[in-house]
Amino acid sequence: MDDGLKKRLIGAAVLASLAVIFVPMLFEEPPSRPPPLPPFPEQPPVQDFASEMLREEVPAITPLAPSAATEGDAQSTGQVDSTPDGPRTGLTAWVVQAASLSSQEAADTLVGKLRAASLPTPDPELVDIRGKRWYRVRVGPVVERAEADAMVDKVSEIAGAKAQVRQYP
Repeated sequence: MDDGLKKRLIGAAVLASLAVIFVPMLFEEPPSRPPPLPPFPEQPPVQDFASEMLREEVPAITPLAPSAATEGDAQSTGQVDSTPDGPRTGLTAWVVQAASLSSQEAADTLVGKLRAASLPTPDPELVDIRGKRWYRVRVGPVVERAEADAMVDKVSEIAGAKAQVRQYP
């Protein structure tokens, strides 16, 4: 086939395909208007977030449980906390351990008595010692050991047992 004829046939095919694509566009109606957008919603009323937060009562902070390794070591050796007062490294505090009771009701009653005496007493802590469940009642934590030592006699009197000062956590 002749090169000139090939070029004419390719040109005719391109023109025919352009005509198929663009000629229908000339006879179509213009696009209709898009539907109107819905109106914007009303802006919510502005509220003072901070003042709402101040009206709520802040819950009491429950102290964290001591690590199981430290607690188990002291229990198995029968040692009483004899950590000397000195410069503290890290976060340390002191608690007065009032009692460890096997009954949750008895522990809750003791906590109520300690709180009635205006002592900072969190809820009883459930601990497992040698396979038995105990409810440990503590007062504190306080930052200074002297403050914990000052509470020992009052806590012992209310608990009916000798209270002990322990390092926290």
